Amino acid sequence: MESLSWKDSVIIGIFQAIAIFPGISRSGSTITGGMVRDLERPSAARFAFLMSIPIMLAAGLLGGLDLLKIPDLASLLPVFIPGFITSAVVSYFAIGWLLRFLNRYPLYVFAIYCIGLSLLTFLTVLYRG
Repeated sequence: MESLSWKDSVIIGIFQAIAIFPGISRSGSTITGGMVRDLERPSAARFAFLMSIPIMLAAGLLGGLDLLKIPDLASLLPVFIPGFITSAVVSYFAIGWLLRFLNRYPLYVFAIYCIGLSLLTFLTVLYRG
């Protein structure tokens, strides 16, 4: 990762932006972008998670602003706080598991899953539209 240039980061960022489409995994597309720029799978995965930090912080900030609009927020804190902590702990272990998985196995199984889910979502929207 130390050899990445700003151009590499922009190209990987474009791959990340592709995930705006339904069924496309942000981490999967970003990892693919890293591999296109000659990163090895584990490094591409680590970089993908680093690139998610600004997005997650922005989403958290927007969600926090929405929470402040709830009239009786204090009464909901006993529900929100354990949910937040549980989410953080599970996310930590899930990311660790995914990084270990990517060290051992190829991405094609994950890619097939993402393509299938994307096609299913597209067909569902097309059929209902």
